[in-house]
Amino acid sequence: MKLHVASGSRRKVRAALSVRDAGPNGSGLGDAGASEDVHARIAALAFQLYEQRGREEGHEVEDWLAAERKILAGQS
Repeated sequence: MKLHVASGSRRKVRAALSVRDAGPNGSGLGDAGASEDVHARIAALAFQLYEQRGREEGHEVEDWLAAERKILAGQS
């Protein structure tokens, strides 16, 4: 898992954890479309959390992880 944090408040909240579904041969080339959809949903929710906090800087990872937990829990 990689964490990419870009500069700028909006981009920080949309920090990208590279999420790839493993294919049958472990290539990491599983259902990339589904992974991108999940990633986009997590990013959108993380941004909402950032806005609810009053656009307060310094909580990018916390917002991302909270959004990730919520989105992934709903997919189980």
